[in-house]
Amino acid sequence: MDQNLARRVCQLVAGIVVTDEDLDPEEEAFVGRMLTRFGIDESEREVIFPLVDGDEAADAVRSLPAEVQQEAFSLLLGAAAADGKVVAEEREYLDKVADVLGIGKEEVEERLAEQLGKPS
Repeated sequence: MDQNLARRVCQLVAGIVVTDEDLDPEEEAFVGRMLTRFGIDESEREVIFPLVDGDEAADAVRSLPAEVQQEAFSLLLGAAAADGKVVAEEREYLDKVADVLGIGKEEVEERLAEQLGKPS
């Protein structure tokens, strides 16, 4: 994945962790690991700004290559569950992106339960 594409995915993920306006240490750590995974140095953290909301995320996901769409959605699920809970704002963000990808609410809930380590 090229750096431009990686930054777009990172923007999506950063957007979901701040939807509830509360960045927990676990979410902060998730963002740090994601940046490392994509080869973005912590000192370049500003590349993930501006953050996107759910509607912008849905539009952005549409423009990603299919294989990146699925990877991005998996990262979004992990980010939403990083602090051990998924709040309403995060669910709404996920639902908007899932809708674009043709992923039903039941599958989203199953995948979230898996991320949270709970039986679905």
